[in-house]
Amino acid sequence: MTLVTGDSGFIGGYLIPLLTNAGYSLRGIDLVPKNNSSAEYQQVVGDIQEEKIVNQAIKGCDCIIHLAAEHKDFGVPVEKYFQVNVEGTRQLLTSASMFNVKKFIYFSSVAVYGSTRSPSEDTIPHPENPYGKSKLMAEQAVREWVEEDGSRQAIILRPTVVFGPRNRANIFKLIQYVCDRKFIWIGEGKNVKSVAYVENIAEATRFLFETMNQGLQIFNYVDEPQLTTRELVAVIATKAGLPVPTFSIPLSVALPAAKVFDVIASLADRDFPVSSARLKKFRTSTIFQSEKIRLFGFRPPYSIEEGIEKNVRWYREQGAFPAVTSYASYE
Repeated sequence: MTLVTGDSGFIGGYLIPLLTNAGYSLRGIDLVPKNNSSAEYQQVVGDIQEEKIVNQAIKGCDCIIHLAAEHKDFGVPVEKYFQVNVEGTRQLLTSASMFNVKKFIYFSSVAVYGSTRSPSEDTIPHPENPYGKSKLMAEQAVREWVEEDGSRQAIILRPTVVFGPRNRANIFKLIQYVCDRKFIWIGEGKNVKSVAYVENIAEATRFLFETMNQGLQIFNYVDEPQLTTRELVAVIATKAGLPVPTFSIPLSVALPAAKVFDVIASLADRDFPVSSARLKKFRTSTIFQSEKIRLFGFRPPYSIEEGIEKNVRWYREQGAFPAVTSYASYE
């Protein structure tokens, strides 16, 4: 039996049905009761930081796939990243040792690289924010766990930003603004924004799960080709049947406006969609090397364009904007 932490989360919602349909026996652990009606599996509701709960979940398992994490970009107390991502991982590893679990797959993040340009798995990590630092500390805990016993197997998977239906994070917001015709260009959009489609990530996890070897292996995951922001927006608009946005405002105007929102957010203790941090993130290139998993034989089943089309279709089904069949509808 395999334990999947964070099974009620976004990636878990795709991985659980994939593995159960493939015949694997699963158990989940999450703070949120399972909401995936398409998959039959056991679940323990609770916190991965609590020893008794974790022991209850791990008993009888021979592998752990660790998805659970604190990962929001903004508005999270710094200490929570380390409580959940580091101490939670350490508790899982301690319990894994107690119950003689030999296999562990850890979902880390490309955030461990910080602003290093085009890093590969061999690049020395240099995280620059609390989230990335907490992920790297958890990776080190996994590394130490593997080194304690030569028969143990572990994989660290470092995906870039993951998108797909049912997720409402960064790429969803970009799709939302483009589809609602509220997108405004700031800058030329030549920066690369690497992405990973959720069904590809789920399939990559199954592939690694089925091909694990002794010791520790580390893999980045990015879907190819890695598109510029301008190319990404164009794909979204095309799949939505909309004209590609052209309206833009100068950075010299956008940055002061974002700083005003920063002040208001600080005073009101709120997280606004517009901020200087988000503006900087939107304009920053994110390029990562991920040939290693493909050299091992993995082939993603979906292209970026197919993933975006599914995401746009899902957004449309929410009733967020009217269906469009051609550009003429808006001319």
